[in-house]
Amino acid sequence: MDIVRKTLRPIGRAAHLFFRCHLRLKLRGGVRVELAERDVAQRPPTREELLAARAQSELEEMRVQLAEVLGADPSIRQELRYLAYIEHALEQHGLRAALYKVPLDVLKKAHEQFEGLVTNWEPRGLATLRSKMAVAVIDREAHDCDGHADARPTAAVLDVVPAATPAPVPVSLRRP
Repeated sequence: MDIVRKTLRPIGRAAHLFFRCHLRLKLRGGVRVELAERDVAQRPPTREELLAARAQSELEEMRVQLAEVLGADPSIRQELRYLAYIEHALEQHGLRAALYKVPLDVLKKAHEQFEGLVTNWEPRGLATLRSKMAVAVIDREAHDCDGHADARPTAAVLDVVPAATPAPVPVSLRRP
């Protein structure tokens, strides 16, 4: 068995190199075939990588434009502390945490402050953040309503008790 492995090992290595590397043909002084290592940078990015890069650039755009709006006046961060909190959450934890981990009342107040502060929604980052905040508020309100409906059943539901029928006891389990 060892003899077979020893003879097949070089063939396996050659196949591994062949499929892992690029073939290059060099025509200097005749035809010469070379195996060249593939660069990871040469492969096209996957769909997930493209989506992650797009989301990261979108987050950076939102964060920078919000910082510009809040940085226009030094006292504005004190007055609009809910919106400043969202800015901080965006910077520290990302978009998902800023919209879905922050308490709902803080998110609502920040959205109201954002609506009152910005008059020009032309910058794409501000418009995107406004849209995502509005959607998050609506989603979270709907989710809270669904959760309360299940947690507090009405009296009508409690009045209906299904008739319980005792299950028959198998003969082998009965005591004599």
